[in-house]
Parts: sequence; C-alpha cells; structure tokens
Amino acid sequence: MPIRKTHTGKSRGPSSRGVFLDSLDQVRPEELSPDAPVKKKRRFGVYDALLILCLAVFAVCAALLVRGAFDTQRSSDLYDRIAAGLFDEPEGSEDSGLFEPLSPGSSASLLYSQSELLARKLAGEEAAVPEVAVQNVLLARVQARLAELKAKNPDIYAFIRIEDTNISYPVTITYDNDFYLHHDPENRGYLDHGSIFADFQNDRRGIEYNRNTVLYGHNMTTGRMFHELIKFNDAEFFRTHLIYLYTLNGLYVYQPFSFFRTVADYNYFQIRFSSDADFIAFAERMKENSLYETDVTFAPGDRILTLSTCTNVTTDGRYSLQAKLIRIEK
Repeated sequence: MPIRKTHTGKSRGPSSRGVFLDSLDQVRPEELSPDAPVKKKRRFGVYDALLILCLAVFAVCAALLVRGAFDTQRSSDLYDRIAAGLFDEPEGSEDSGLFEPLSPGSSASLLYSQSELLARKLAGEEAAVPEVAVQNVLLARVQARLAELKAKNPDIYAFIRIEDTNISYPVTITYDNDFYLHHDPENRGYLDHGSIFADFQNDRRGIEYNRNTVLYGHNMTTGRMFHELIKFNDAEFFRTHLIYLYTLNGLYVYQPFSFFRTVADYNYFQIRFSSDADFIAFAERMKENSLYETDVTFAPGDRILTLSTCTNVTTDGRYSLQAKLIRIEK
C-alpha cells in the first residue's frame, strides 16, 4: 500500500482507509475516555427560601432576646438606684430623732407600717397599736429624691409605693399616654419597661385637683412595674395594704375599695365628671365591680386613685385597682 504524505510532507501511513478511520488515527487515547456527566445547575427553590427565612427569624429572635435581657437589667439598675435608701428604717427612733408620734404623749419603741396598722384595726386591735409617724421621715426623703429627678426631667409627677410589693417607682406625666410606655423617667431615653405614668388628662398642679388620679404601668413578666398589682387579687392583701403616693406637695395615702378584671374600652379610668352626683355614681359603680367588698363610702369632696395594668391573658384585658384618699401628710 502506498505511503501518503501529509501537507507537511511527513509520512502519514498507508493510503486512506476512509474519513472515519483516518480520524481515529489522530485521536489520542485520553480523548477516548467516556465524557464526564454534565452537572445540571441547581435552581433556587422553596426549601432554600424557607431555610433562609428560618435563619432570619432565628437571628431576629436571638437579637430580641439579647436586647430584652439587656433592657431588663438596665431597667432594674435604674429603678433600684432611684429607690435606693428611700424606705430604709433607722435602727431606732430615739437615736434618729426623725419620728414624731401622731398622738401626743406616745412613746412607743416599735414602729408599725400603715398597712400593719390597718390590718390590726380590721382585727379589732386598734387600741393596742401605737401609731407612729414613720411617714414623716420617708416623706422628706422621697421629696428630696423627687426634686433631684424633676431637675433632670420636668415630667416627674409623684412617687408610688405599695408595701410588700416591688412597686416603688417615680411617676411621670406628659401630654399623651404613649410616650412613657417605652421611655425612662430620668433621662427620657428609650426603655422597653417604660415608666409608671399618670393619664395626661390629670391635673399637673397636684393630686388634690384630680377627682380620679389615674396611673398606668406595664405588667412585665420580669415582675417589674405594675406586675404585682395581682397581689390585690387576694382578700386579705386587698384589705390590709394601703397605697402611698408621694409628691412635692405631700404624701397621699389611699385605701383600696375595688379590684377587678376588665377590658381596655371599659371606662374605669374616667377622670372628668359633670357633677358631684356623677362622680359618686362612678365610684359606687367601681366598688360594685370589685371582687371583694369594703365598707368604704363616698362624698362629693373625696378623691380616688386608679391603678391600671394589662392582664397578659388577652390583648385588651386589664386589671383595675381603685382606692380612696384617706389621709394627707404635708
């Protein structure tokens, strides 16, 4: 068979056996291996979207948990610092010289809280209990603290305290009922726990100008703010604990007459009344709503206090605690 030459002049081998067979002579062994499978591009699908969504939700929840823990600690630090030392009792009245008996000639060595006095009075032990003006020194302390706070924030209105609870907070007031839901009472900065605040319709001049002073506060799962109002859902606690509202004008002491669960659109927080009769009818209606009965009566010149918080059971659920002003100390 004759030898063919390529166009380069080199010998190519025997004459052509055909295009196909000639082409096989030029194929390298590695080119004869089977082709690797071609990978199809994976499309972005529903499962990918769900995975990204889940990761995003997880990241947001983690961030909220961290922020919530930080806010809770910041709130505790703030309110503990504000209330620090205000209600510490001295070792003895003789050394302090701060307590003066309400009744002339009293020389009692023991100091009783007003709630304790009320409990003993209800139990028929009033004569055996020496009444000592523990509140005199407390009033001076709280007023000094209120003055300090008011110098930083003119919205400071009062200071509320209820014995045997952690309710011991400054009270604010501004021109709406939204701002202090999530702002602190000292620097007016954002705070998830918010502040205890008076309804904006209350009179800024003083408690005496309000027939019904209405205060709001969150029911925090941490136990803070107005969470422990739920303690009044106990007959004995309800009947033996007073509410103290301190202002720069004096101390206002209230005796509870109504505690009940209601809804947000029920008008238990009415502030303005068309007449004395309208006010008394409102107070009597609130008393009838109460889970526990009292012998409290009402007159045209009376003043009452309403404390409101969420129930955390339903979105619009509310607890209402209402009390009558029974004493003022200046």
